[in-house]
Amino acid sequence: MKYEPRDINKSLDSFWGQEVTLSGWIDKKPKKLGKGIAFATLRDFNGHFTQVLARDDLADSLRSAQVEDCVAIKGRIMERHALKGDETTKRWDLVVSEYTILNQSSEINAQLESLRSTPNEFPPQYRFLQLRLQFFQNALKKRALAAQVVRDSLISKSFTEIETPLLFKSTPEGAREFLVPTRRADRFYALPQSPQQYKQLLMASGIKNYFQLAKCFRDEDLRADRQPEFTQVDLEMSFADMKDVQDVVEGTVKRVWEEVNGEKIMTVEGDEGVRDGYLVHLTYEEALSKYGIDKPDLRSTVVIENLSGLATAKEDMAFPEFEVCVLRGAMFKDGKKKKLPGKLFDDAEYRNRKPIIIPIKTQEDVDNYLEKFSPIADIHEPAAIRSKLNIQIGDVIAGSTRATLSYENPTPLGRFRQLAISEFPNQWQRDASFVGAWVEDFPLFSPQELETESKTAYPQYDLNTLQSTHHPFTMAKPEHYDLLATDPLSVKGEHYDLVVNGVELGGGSRRVHDSELQRYIFTEILRVPDPDRLFGHLLHALSMGCPPHAGLALGFDRMCAMLIGSSSIRDVVAFPKTQNGTDMVVESPSEVSDEVLKAYHVKKLVD
Repeated sequence: MKYEPRDINKSLDSFWGQEVTLSGWIDKKPKKLGKGIAFATLRDFNGHFTQVLARDDLADSLRSAQVEDCVAIKGRIMERHALKGDETTKRWDLVVSEYTILNQSSEINAQLESLRSTPNEFPPQYRFLQLRLQFFQNALKKRALAAQVVRDSLISKSFTEIETPLLFKSTPEGAREFLVPTRRADRFYALPQSPQQYKQLLMASGIKNYFQLAKCFRDEDLRADRQPEFTQVDLEMSFADMKDVQDVVEGTVKRVWEEVNGEKIMTVEGDEGVRDGYLVHLTYEEALSKYGIDKPDLRSTVVIENLSGLATAKEDMAFPEFEVCVLRGAMFKDGKKKKLPGKLFDDAEYRNRKPIIIPIKTQEDVDNYLEKFSPIADIHEPAAIRSKLNIQIGDVIAGSTRATLSYENPTPLGRFRQLAISEFPNQWQRDASFVGAWVEDFPLFSPQELETESKTAYPQYDLNTLQSTHHPFTMAKPEHYDLLATDPLSVKGEHYDLVVNGVELGGGSRRVHDSELQRYIFTEILRVPDPDRLFGHLLHALSMGCPPHAGLALGFDRMCAMLIGSSSIRDVVAFPKTQNGTDMVVESPSEVSDEVLKAYHVKKLVD
């Protein structure tokens, strides 16, 4: 995030010689220009800047102003000629005739100017001051415009905006919930992780197309793209399938990009090119095989090459696929050798095991790189591999093994590719700012991963304990129904993700609309205890002629962050929480007295 002042002199052309009143804040400590003359910079509520000139007694008043004083300044717009190089540029000054302090700032100038010079280190308790900066003013305005475009787009497609309750019930959906005590000793609300069950109830209620900009809550560890409360564009369509939802969502997202940013979301075409038009569709297995992750950044042309037909993986035979990833010319820049980034080789950057990474520095490395993969693979066709890869001095090659249907996400080479993209900006890039795709055909269920003592170990799974890859309401592909009873890990779901620039912008699915099938998934596959107590409301609604339906949720905060070029959703949330879930502006969460807690049958635990 960068703080960049902007001038509004051009917008004052039509006011030359006229008297106007401008309101805003003193942006910099006013300075003395000469005897009886002072100037200052006024910043308005759009983050725009105007130079203000005051003379005589007004100059003394202006010089006494503090940074962030809220003021109204009346004056005449007068032309000034600023010499820039050999050219004279027309500029404007507001020559003060009346100066009014609306509210003084209590902080001293040096502190405030220091805060603005390092905006990324702005103390969170001063968020209300940080929001005055042009970057954040623009960010919040773009967010508001994006919300308007979403609403316009969906309403034009006959969607009905419906608010669903924020006081829900506790149900197991993956993440930890926020519980809300009540004055009944044995009853709690839960804040919704998403409106998933309510929107399925709306489909049973005869609503054709529903949407809302929904508040969701998850008690998770925080990071740049995660907050305990967040907003998603939630939508559902009855009598609809995957393609119906994808067409609506793709059209809406593209419209947001074009109307808010004036840009297009492109998609891949072949190995190198991009094109406008409908987004490509990748299967989960294609994405994992080619890019090593189910949300690939398709701006990069770097791909993973599977060499299993030419080599055999060693060690754990549950991971039989041997593959490599080549970074062409990574060791050179502008014809000169450069140091490779340490992150690429850091064990801590890899979730499980790190691939074998080989910098090709000499001709000897070119001749012998295959031998260095001997700990993990037997090479059967070295000549064919050399011909296929055409490794040159300056390249970096990484190799690893993975499962044929990988539950590692990302795979070791997928993580290597991620690091390469971030550590080598603008290298191996397609000519597009935003590149998207649909990823489909996910496994409907995944085995529970077991804890391992070493990061170098292969991951281990409990194949008898299954969890939903997406959520437990996702429908199986019709051709896989029979496998639910015999081989649930082979079942693919009708789950689809919209991925843009390596970010999962949204995910959705066709839903289970048959109550008996939903009950079977709960009891026989996921082994949910007492599903009728937890989900009886939904099972009952599904049994009463609920139509087939499908939907999707877009991460609205993530989308807005991408629109302003930020990797952090904090930049598009007015009052975000800190890393430990605290709002430093209002000091929440806060303590509650024992007397208040008593009414809710809650006691504090004292260590």
